[in-house]
Amino acid sequence: MLNLLRRYSVLFTTGTLLLLSAALLVTNTRTSRRIDPLGVVFLEIITPISHLLSSVSGTMSNTWRTYVDLVGVRQEREWLRRRVRELENQVERAGTLETQNARLQALLDLREGMPGQSVAARITGVDASGLFRTATVNKGESDGVQKGMAVVSPGGVVGRVVSTSPNAARVLLLEDPSSGVDVLVQRSRARGIVEGSLNGGCQLKYVKHREDLRVGDLVATSGLDGIFPKGVLVGTVSRLSREEGGLFQTAQVEPAVDFNKLEEVMVVEAPENEVPPEASQNGPATHAPSGG
Repeated sequence: MLNLLRRYSVLFTTGTLLLLSAALLVTNTRTSRRIDPLGVVFLEIITPISHLLSSVSGTMSNTWRTYVDLVGVRQEREWLRRRVRELENQVERAGTLETQNARLQALLDLREGMPGQSVAARITGVDASGLFRTATVNKGESDGVQKGMAVVSPGGVVGRVVSTSPNAARVLLLEDPSSGVDVLVQRSRARGIVEGSLNGGCQLKYVKHREDLRVGDLVATSGLDGIFPKGVLVGTVSRLSREEGGLFQTAQVEPAVDFNKLEEVMVVEAPENEVPPEASQNGPATHAPSGG
């Protein structure tokens, strides 16, 4: 029997499979429910694998989208940073232009109020030696600038021209010890001379002892020295000094102009009718130093 089975094993196996297939076929045709044992086994095996692959695919897809989003955010951030820098530069340039326009407009307004000849100029250098307080401007004889002309700014008195060349001029600043400006105290109309000080700042000298002088008084040009037009602000009295028995009183004056921040100035010529003939013979102007 065993020998028979071994001899015809292939035939028996094939027949058995055919009988099973025929039985399944007949059963499936007679019932609405399909019987497929292999399909069930295959479905049970493939379902968890399918879920696993789907999960891995979803994770990889989400990771890729996250990476792409991060790259986009990084690029957008860099673009925003560049844009912010550009806007900051534009704002800075706009602020610089606005400040410059305001200064130039103030200079034009000053020019309209100045009698006689006037020339707008730019500061191109300052004396850094400490021996003299001078500045250089970019206008000279070819522009009508002459030695002795006054130099002012919208803030007040700057100094006077002491030397010229065809295209430049040197200005002796108000705070130089060799400078001198004939002034009036605006409140009391007391008259004196403002000179530069070796220690910096300025001093108001030759004010008669009986004159009313107070801290906070504004000091302006008198127009009697033949250099500066009348009414240009010089500074503010910051400290008084009175000596008993003296003929004059002195005061410290804070200049109206910040000489370290000067950029544009106006070179002006005082009109001759502001200088009375007796100005050189009477009053405090006779004490003014000759200058450099």
